[in-house]
Order: sequence, then structure tokens, then C-alpha cells
Amino acid sequence: MLKTISLFFGLCALMISRAEAYPNFIGHGYNSCITCHYNPFGNGPINDYGRAVSATAIGSRGFYNDSKPEDLIGQESGFFFKQPENKHFRPFASYRGLLLKRNFGEDSEKTEYIHMQADLNMVVKFGENDKYMGSFSFGYAPIPRSLQNTKAADSVKEYRTREHYVGYRPSPSWGVYAGLMDKTYGIRIVEHTSYARTTPQVTMDDQSHGVILHYNNPAFEAGVNVFVGNLTQDADLRMKGFAGTFEYTLLEKNRIGLSAMSEGNDYVDLSAFAAHIRSGIGNGSSLMFEIGKVDKKPKLVSGDKTEYYANFQNHIKATRGVYLLNSVEYYKNDADKSYRVRFGPSIQYFPMSKVELRADLYNTRNFNQQISTKDRWDLMAQIHLWL
Repeated sequence: MLKTISLFFGLCALMISRAEAYPNFIGHGYNSCITCHYNPFGNGPINDYGRAVSATAIGSRGFYNDSKPEDLIGQESGFFFKQPENKHFRPFASYRGLLLKRNFGEDSEKTEYIHMQADLNMVVKFGENDKYMGSFSFGYAPIPRSLQNTKAADSVKEYRTREHYVGYRPSPSWGVYAGLMDKTYGIRIVEHTSYARTTPQVTMDDQSHGVILHYNNPAFEAGVNVFVGNLTQDADLRMKGFAGTFEYTLLEKNRIGLSAMSEGNDYVDLSAFAAHIRSGIGNGSSLMFEIGKVDKKPKLVSGDKTEYYANFQNHIKATRGVYLLNSVEYYKNDADKSYRVRFGPSIQYFPMSKVELRADLYNTRNFNQQISTKDRWDLMAQIHLWL
């Protein structure tokens, strides 16, 4: 146990004391999110199998007695560390907090702690192989920074639901879901501030009411999503449209895919296209890459904009419970010919069941022919707890 703790904090020190759907776990052989999640594309509560996997294959044994069997650790992965006794109801609770240091190491450095998520969730499931199900979450969610001090912020409450839906799976391959969900576009990485999520506007606060049709088999997986916007927003702000994603399996632990989306409201039309790859390496490591193009066309003013983004990330299993990450991101705005590059190392540590610690150090460089800007370093430390 002491060796595991020392490894974690030692690596943090090496990085200058620096820090949901987890698609990078394809390295463990989990190609599809529905293996461990109720939502077929990840996010939200994990199912009984996902709980056991997180406790026994992902989480460290550092805080457990060596004589404790894996089966018992898996059984304790249930709600409040108990094996579920009821067949139909699965409660879930999750908290994420972030310590953020902007302009790390500079005179202008600012430090803040952000409560990113504090959710309670209930899943209800019935029928053979749980063919009928519903999921509802409610909790604290801060107003997105991009909406603060804008008209849109007036319709956003800090206590709200980010996800609620019902689902029907007539067979293990087919499923249809209706409600408030994330759009089916791109690789659903946990870094919601990544250019791959902010540019096409598929962040953790961009859910939409709609219907998703999902198909999955060992050879490929596909999803089609028709949506009408978040119904809690004013009607003129709701982004309505459709999205779709497709992944094809190559050599068991490799998936290549395409995604597309078209949406709009009274103020802007947005279309996006992406190509992506996820590849499992060895026992627990992976590589992910996504490249995309987004067109945004305002309706009330001139100023069409084409944006490009790329995201590369490796996820290296150092030992059980400890993962090392390196991310490289690219963003280009065709309007002003500028582009940005962001990169940095991370460490992810699952010390035990239901606990995740993460540290990231990011360097952001802005390249602009007219303006010279200084590199910016941001330091983040995150804690994720769930029951």
C-alpha cells in the first residue's frame, strides 16, 4: 500500500506537484460503453458489471488486505459497499471536485476550487435481461463559464438534472432511448474542456432532449440521435438537429469511426464532422485520436466560421490502479488564421473502489501572426467519489 501511495505522489511531484464514459479503457478489452454503463454511449451510472470491473480490474488493491479475495471486493462495489438485494432498483451517487490553478507559477496565478458535479441517480430496470429501464439524475451543477453573465444563464439553474431517459432493448444488439442525454458525436472523453468537446459543443452541459437508436455487435457499433434541444432552455436557444456515430472493430481491441452532427437554433447553424480511432495496447493501455471540422453560421449577423480540431491521448497502465496520460490538442479558427496547441501530462489513480484521483498539467500556446502571446500553464487536481 505504501509503495502505491509513494508512486502516486512521487509522480505528481515529478510533474511540478500537478492533475466518466472512459473510452480509453478499450485497453482492457471493453470496446463498447454499454458493457459497463446503462447509457450505451457512456456517462452516468455504471451497471453491476461495471461496478465490479472498476473495483477489481481498474482499482488498486493498495488499501485492501492481501488475503481479501477479488470476489469479495467485487461484491462490495455495490451502493454503500453492499451487494444489491433488489433486482429492479439501482441508486447511484457521484461527486467531482476540481482544484484549479490558472497561470500556474506566474504573478497572475489564480486558484479556485470548483464543485463540478454532485449528483444523485436512480436506475429502474425490468423485464428479461433488463430490457426496460429508466435513469434519472438530479444534483448540483455549476453554470457553465461560457454562459455566465449572458442571457442563456437566466434559464440555467445550479440544481438541475443533466440526464434522464427511458430505454428499451428488444435484443442485446438493439436499443432505443428517449429523454435528456448527451449527443452521439465523437469520442466521449472525460476532459469536457478539450477542443474535441468545446468546438462541436458537446460538453458536459450540452445535453439535449431527443431519441437515440443504438446498435451494437462485435464487428461494429452505431448510434443515431434526433434531438429538439434542452427543453429547460428558452425556445430560441434550443439547438435542434441530429447526430450520428459509427465505429468498426479491427483486430479485437481497435476501433475506427466517423461522426457527424447538424444542429441549429434562432441564432446559429452548426455542422460538424469527425474521424476517430481508439486502440487498445497490451493489458490495459490505449491510444485515442480524433480529428474534426466544425462550421458555424450566424443567422442575424455576418461572420461564418470554420474551425478545426484534433485530439491525441495515450493512456498507459503503469500498475494496477495507476495510469499515465499524455494529451496533445490542436485548434484552428479559419476566420483569423490563428491556432492553438495544448499539451501536457496527467496521472490517474484509483486507490480503491469508488475513488479516483487525477492530476493534470497543461501548457497552452496561441499562435497568431498579428499578436504575440505568452505560454500559459494550468495545474489541475481532481477528486471523484461515487457510491
